Amino acid sequence: MALSRNVPASVHLFERGGLFILLDVPSGSVYSVDPRVYRYLQVILREPQVTSLQCASQIGVEEDAIDEIEGELEQLIAAGCLFTPPVTPNEDTSGLTLKSLCLNVAHSCNFSCSYCFAHGGDYGGAAELMPERVARAAIDYLVGNSGSHRNVEVDFFGGEPLLDWPVVADAMAYARGTYPAKSWRFTLTTNGSLLRPDMMQVLDDYDVSLVLSLDGGKETNDRNRTFSNARGTFDAILDKIRAFSSRRAGGGYYVRGTYARNTLAFCRSVRDLHDLGFRYISMEPVVLSASSGLALTTEDLPAIRQQYEELIAYFVAEMRAGTGFDFFHFKLDLEAGPCVNKRIYGCGAGVEYMAVAPDGSLFPCHQFDGVSEFRLGNVLDTPCITAPAIVEAFAHANFLFAKESCRTCWARFYCSGGCLANNFALNHDLLKPYELGCSIQKERIEAALTVKVMESEPAASDGPTDSGGVLA
Repeated sequence: MALSRNVPASVHLFERGGLFILLDVPSGSVYSVDPRVYRYLQVILREPQVTSLQCASQIGVEEDAIDEIEGELEQLIAAGCLFTPPVTPNEDTSGLTLKSLCLNVAHSCNFSCSYCFAHGGDYGGAAELMPERVARAAIDYLVGNSGSHRNVEVDFFGGEPLLDWPVVADAMAYARGTYPAKSWRFTLTTNGSLLRPDMMQVLDDYDVSLVLSLDGGKETNDRNRTFSNARGTFDAILDKIRAFSSRRAGGGYYVRGTYARNTLAFCRSVRDLHDLGFRYISMEPVVLSASSGLALTTEDLPAIRQQYEELIAYFVAEMRAGTGFDFFHFKLDLEAGPCVNKRIYGCGAGVEYMAVAPDGSLFPCHQFDGVSEFRLGNVLDTPCITAPAIVEAFAHANFLFAKESCRTCWARFYCSGGCLANNFALNHDLLKPYELGCSIQKERIEAALTVKVMESEPAASDGPTDSGGVLA
């Protein structure tokens, strides 16, 4: 047989949206393949020593069709974009330098969402707001430790950060005014209830990207996102976040929903958000301990898969009808995606990215805020970092191949090892990925790749007859 049967296990085959798709993991090449090619690959990956006759019999074709299939695949192998050898890079964290801070300006919130990881906004402690001097010290710390990075980022988070609006506005003015040599990018996550026209103007002036929390239509949103008196929040926020999104027709915001076990029909939620006029939409799974009635479980995976099937169909139909929208997790760039370093080191929590609590305490990220064992230091102190061993531990934990289960996972270069905070919260181990989260992430990645194939169908048709075209 022409095709070597000792093919590496660095490919992933899957069927979504009525398509048969092949992902070459090391190169990132994606193919839409003929059903015969799909079945052929399933057989030889499962049984490398199978003969042509046996393979033909198993997939229901004549033996000469095997030669045809293998001939097309050999062309792609020779071009270096199929069955490419996997590479395990050496760990080198010396280039990881701070470039982003999350300012948790408010350990307080005017909502009482039932799935809040921040314990209602106070992170398990006293309700407090960040003083101006802490925010300015945090900006100083970021600039002083960002090295040669010209582009730096500050995320405003909470609780509800607009409860501390004067400090948010001052921090942006201070950053731009004091350090003009840096290129500043600001983001802010808000429930939208406190947005006012004067705030919107400032947010526009500083080109702040907003994440606006809304779980879907009124019924869905109000199941989990309520005020402290259990009254739903939908009616109180819709007009305000619509007013802001109308200022950003070209982007600069995402309406972000969270789905839990009692709101599992997230495709319906995405449709509702789109029907409400929002073009930039994100939808995330809740992460809670198994003891919570809202927590997702492995039993929910078939339903989640079905939701992604429905979302693929809806997203592509809207795109082809000219009424498309941006779905955050479908925005894969198959030609110039994240650099290799980003794929290998993920979010950089604790090294490239840190969070600052209202009292100035530094943590590896906003989800570790309040976890005393991961306190790194304080931006008001000299030196600011008093626990360098924790920084070193996070530098290592960020390295994709430090996690045993990630080394051979087909999705490794898309999730970059997953969320360290989730790993710790669910497994009490930074290096042990949250398994259910991995499963959901894989469903999401397959869906995103399927959408990219569908978007590229004209280009794909120019490729080999049976194996489709190279999409990346």
